[in-house]
Amino acid sequence: MRIRILLWLFLFLCAAFVAWKLYVNKKELAAETELSKVGRAYVPVQIVAAQYETLANRLEADGIFLPAKEMFVISETAGRVVEVYKNKGEWVREGDLIAKVDDELLRTELEATQANLAKLYKDRERLTNLIEGEAAPRSKIEDITLGILAAEAKEKGLKKQIANTSIKAPMTGTMGLRFIERGSVIGPGIQVAQITNLEKLFLMVKVTERDVLNVGKGQLVSVSPDVYPGLSIPGKVTNIGLRADNAFTYDVEIEVVNPKNNPLRAGMHAKAKFTFNTNRQGLTLPRKAIAGSLQDAKVYVVHDSILAELRPVTLGVIYDDRVEVTSGLKPGEQVVVTGQMNLSDRARVQVVKPN
Repeated sequence: MRIRILLWLFLFLCAAFVAWKLYVNKKELAAETELSKVGRAYVPVQIVAAQYETLANRLEADGIFLPAKEMFVISETAGRVVEVYKNKGEWVREGDLIAKVDDELLRTELEATQANLAKLYKDRERLTNLIEGEAAPRSKIEDITLGILAAEAKEKGLKKQIANTSIKAPMTGTMGLRFIERGSVIGPGIQVAQITNLEKLFLMVKVTERDVLNVGKGQLVSVSPDVYPGLSIPGKVTNIGLRADNAFTYDVEIEVVNPKNNPLRAGMHAKAKFTFNTNRQGLTLPRKAIAGSLQDAKVYVVHDSILAELRPVTLGVIYDDRVEVTSGLKPGEQVVVTGQMNLSDRARVQVVKPN
């Protein structure tokens, strides 16, 4: 009897589960039906026509500051470091002693060479007196002269090697990195330290192939660092790239003097503002028409006022609230400026007028 009750209870639970599952599936089907109705609905959008206009005779380009002078200190000798005189973060001047390498063996060899050279000088003097008294042939002095020349060359080389054991700063600046400690063993070509001078900075920006022809070496530029809103620093174009990169843009190098009251560091971002003497025509759109990022720009083009096509475009100059479109769009095509968040490719739209 008990087994029969449990069996009926199990069958009841199974029937209840099946009924619940059918109910859930019916609700999900109804929700999908409503969603499909929404998908077929018209999305209200505002549009604008792409049109040619005279572009302003100026250009803005973002860039990053780099140090105008930066150099690694390279060892020209081998040996053990016996003393280190400068630490990271210290200001050093050109010629300041950074570290000293053991030179005891070199000095010992130099003393021996100088002693041998002194002996050769005396031998030459004695031989010269003998030759003048016709007590020795003149041909013997040639051997002594060659020996003196070899000893002098060796002495000069040893002095240079000893001088190289005093590692000095090749330029003025701040020691940003130091790779050695007292007791370190180094060899020729080993990096000892890195010195950076931020008194002047280079702002590296990229411009399009259309604008690079208007940029000239020596041109004055206004530079606005992102960390100091409202600050404008005068700059000068010092170099223009000769070859485009993979994005078909050219590097432009702008030199600025690092302001003492508003110090800048390498790696900070800034905006360079160029001013040109000529104006030109360009196809433009409002900046808000761009869907996604400016690096991967796309726009929604409306066909027959009912269908939106997502289309990639290439941008040129960006100024204020407008952008130049260099490819991907034709004059007169209708582009969505409001309502992109609710759109997808091939979505149906309803064009509304702005309030």
